Amino acid sequence: MDRKSFFLGLLCLSAAFGLIYFQRTQLRPMALQPEITRTEITTRAEDFSPDSPAEDAAPEAAWDLSTPCLSLENEEIRVQIHLASAAIREVALKKYPFKKGSPEPFIFNHGAPMPALDLRLGPRGERPQYELLSRDARQLRFLGRYPNGLHVERSYRLSDPDNPKEDPYVIHQQLRWENRGPKPRALQDLQVSLGQIPSSAGDPTGDFLNFGHFNGQKAFFVPHGDFSPSSGFLGFGKREARSEIRAAGTIRWGSLKNQFFCSILTPRSAAAGYLLRPTGFPGDPSSSEGMTGSLIFQLGQLQAQEQKDLELDFYVGPKDFVRLDRLGLEQDRVMQFGFFGFVSKLLLLLMKAIHYLLPNWGLTIIAVTLLVRLLLWPLTRAQVRSSKQMALVQEPLRQLRERYKEQPQKLQAETLKLFKEHQVNPAAGCLPIFIQIPIFLGLYGMLRTATDLRFAEFLWIRDLSRPDTLGHLGRLPLNILPWLMGLSTFWQMRLSLAPTLDPMQRRIFQWMPLLFLFFCYNLPSGLILYWTVQNILSILQQRRLTQEIPSSPPVGVQLFPKKGKKSSSPRP
Repeated sequence: MDRKSFFLGLLCLSAAFGLIYFQRTQLRPMALQPEITRTEITTRAEDFSPDSPAEDAAPEAAWDLSTPCLSLENEEIRVQIHLASAAIREVALKKYPFKKGSPEPFIFNHGAPMPALDLRLGPRGERPQYELLSRDARQLRFLGRYPNGLHVERSYRLSDPDNPKEDPYVIHQQLRWENRGPKPRALQDLQVSLGQIPSSAGDPTGDFLNFGHFNGQKAFFVPHGDFSPSSGFLGFGKREARSEIRAAGTIRWGSLKNQFFCSILTPRSAAAGYLLRPTGFPGDPSSSEGMTGSLIFQLGQLQAQEQKDLELDFYVGPKDFVRLDRLGLEQDRVMQFGFFGFVSKLLLLLMKAIHYLLPNWGLTIIAVTLLVRLLLWPLTRAQVRSSKQMALVQEPLRQLRERYKEQPQKLQAETLKLFKEHQVNPAAGCLPIFIQIPIFLGLYGMLRTATDLRFAEFLWIRDLSRPDTLGHLGRLPLNILPWLMGLSTFWQMRLSLAPTLDPMQRRIFQWMPLLFLFFCYNLPSGLILYWTVQNILSILQQRRLTQEIPSSPPVGVQLFPKKGKKSSSPRP
């Protein structure tokens, strides 16, 4: 490994770990966009109808969710519709257990005091009185009556199982308002709830718990940490704790998500803003923190005897890239794969294809690693050959530097001539490093939220989406795989160290495995498994190439012989 490759590799690895740290803890700037300004909750009088109550009126109390519900069900979800609110009390994801080995499914909105798709109108959050109009196996229809003659008819429909274009996790909602009173009514500040979602057990710090929205061009995310107080950076960006966040702007869809699951509300007509609140789940001690949100619609005035429709598609299900991509409005951005998202998508599709042949996700990760190493074999061979060739010309380079130390242009020309004569390409040693960094970061972005890896076992690993903790030594978790990764990294670096490295560079390389161990100790075990297997394969490749490519310089060759002696050129 030559000096340039060393410094470039060190720089790339430092940048990679810095980007990982940034993605895990510094998502707040992504939530800002020019057209949306966050403020505390405010109410504008011009947004509401003339007959609206005073702005300081208290909002209505939450629904009593202990009253009866009706169910809609297909092979993937079971939806409980609350009769009094005509909204979704909870959604059970039938194929995803709540805990490992539990027969109980994961339930979206479980224990929340507010149903999903709950409607609130105006500054007081007015709600109508509902009655059931009709019911069949796949559809429910309700009629809600507001005061002063405003009616709303709302229907729920699950996707048609015979229609491959409809996703079984999507709940279709159609709203029709009709003004049967003598005066115009304003459909302003209509809040449609996205439900509530807790932080997952594998994400105790809430890194993946956030609200996302898409304006038709870009997606932005508001993390749960934005409710917490912050001292900012050197006093800049300091803020107090917030109980509510509201913003205005065009919203094509809005989402709530944690590490593995999400709800996405996609209206046919764009929303005009959002309202967010932090929540607790008193009925579920394992999910003490959560998040709720609503999209806000400004539907204008509704004249007497006039009707207005609003259609919504409500996805509640796993964060499955393929499934979300088919929804048709870039809902797959909810995955938040990161800077190298295109690599994450390719690797995820590759993993899914290989998993059709291999029944275990751990074996799938190993197969992906092997395939990646085979694809990089020509570059790896070129890297090792370049390192060997650079070692062969170190003595001639030293002689050139001594001979032309006062002539930098001549030194550059002779150095290029020497490289050309001995077919040395210094950049060849850097190319594999530049390629492997996006692959590693792409895998990191994919594996940290891959729903397929949730509860997936391999050897002693109980969950590939979490660290492979076997126990605790005090507060320190005992994770085995990161230590194996650190040892294999140390071994690989010892094999790749060139004899031309100075003592300082050697010491840095010797300490780098400990640095990797520190950064990666609590990363998902699926990612550590990839890195460990890659190190082992790299060691095997290094040994093979060391035997294939000579590393000893020619004997008796001198680039600049003394006067009177015939010069000879070294050959690799």
